[in-house]
Amino acid sequence: GLWRALRERGVPLWLNAPVKELIREGDRVTGLMVERDGQQAVRVLARSGVVIAAGGFEANQAMREQYLPQPTSAQWSAGNPHNTGDLIRQAMDLGAAVKLMDEAWWAPVFKVDGFEQNFVLFSEKSKPGLILVDQAGKRFMNEAITYNSYGEKFYGARSQGHDCIPAFAIFDSRYRKNYMFGPLLQRSYTPDWVHRRLFQRGLMVKADTLRELALKLDIDPAGLEASAARMESHAQRGSDEEFHRGDNDHDRYYGDPSVTPNPCLAAIDEPPFYGARIYPGDIGTKGGLVTNTNAQVLDQAGNVIRGLYAIGNSSASIMGTKYPGAGCTLGPAMTFAYLAVNHIAASED
Repeated sequence: GLWRALRERGVPLWLNAPVKELIREGDRVTGLMVERDGQQAVRVLARSGVVIAAGGFEANQAMREQYLPQPTSAQWSAGNPHNTGDLIRQAMDLGAAVKLMDEAWWAPVFKVDGFEQNFVLFSEKSKPGLILVDQAGKRFMNEAITYNSYGEKFYGARSQGHDCIPAFAIFDSRYRKNYMFGPLLQRSYTPDWVHRRLFQRGLMVKADTLRELALKLDIDPAGLEASAARMESHAQRGSDEEFHRGDNDHDRYYGDPSVTPNPCLAAIDEPPFYGARIYPGDIGTKGGLVTNTNAQVLDQAGNVIRGLYAIGNSSASIMGTKYPGAGCTLGPAMTFAYLAVNHIAASED
C-alpha cells in the first residue's frame, strides 16, 4: 500500500541508499548526503524538513554495549537486522538529545541458526507445563508476564546472583503434544524428526529424564528436579506460591482454559523432556531522539533543531519504560508521522 501510494504520486524510492551524513546549514538541517549503490554520495536537499524514520539500534553491537544492560548481543534480537542506529548517531553529532537508551522492547528469544529471524516466545511461555530456570535449575520469574517485562526480570535476577543468561525453557511431552514452541508446531503437525537438525545441533535438547536433560544442558540436576516437583505441587493447588503465575487476567488469557484449576500451571512429568536456551532479546530498541509534539528533534537544551524530525523507534518512545499493549510502536509511529508532515506542510520551519 505504501509503495503504491509513492508510485501514484511519482515519489522515487531509492534502495541500497544509506544516509552518510545530515547536512546542517546554520541552525537548520537542510538535507542529506546519500550513498547510492555503493557509489559516491550525492547531496539531497530538503525544502522543508528531514524526517528520520530509520528504526532503532538493535543490530548495532557497539551501541548495545554502550547503552543497554549487559551482557547483550545483536544476535539475540528479533528486530530488523538493518536497524543500526546510524541516523540516531548522526543526529546526536548535531547536538540532538536522546532518552531511554538503556531500554528496549524486550522479549524472551529462542535463537535458531538458519532461520531469517529469531523466535520470540509470545504465548509459549504462558502455557501450562513449561518453566524457565537458571543454571542452578531454579525458577526466577513468573514466566507468563508480558514479554516486554522479560528484560527487567532477566537482568534483575542476574544482579541478584542468578546465572540466568541464557536461561532454559523446560517442558515435557504433554506440552510438546499440545502447544507450539518457536518453530516447533504441535507434535501432531511436526514430529521431532522434522526438526532433527535442531536436536542434532543442540538448539533443542531431549532426554528421557529431567536429570539427563539437566546434564545435557549443563543445569544442576537436583535444582531442576526440585523446581519441577514444586511446579507439580503448584499445579495441583492451582496457585503458584513462588511467582503467582496465573493470578491475573493477562496470564490466564495466554494460558490453556482446558487446564484447571489454573490455566497456566501443569506438572512437568511426562517423558521425554525438552529444553532450549532462552536469551533476553528484543523486537527493537526503545531509546532514541527526543522530540516534541510535532515530532521535531530537540537538542540537549530542549530547543528545536529546525528542519529535523524523528518518528518510530528512531525517537524515544512516548511509552517510557512501559508496554501498555499491542501496537505500542506502530501506533505512535503512524501518529507522529502524520503530525510531522502536517507541521512541515503548515510552516516554513
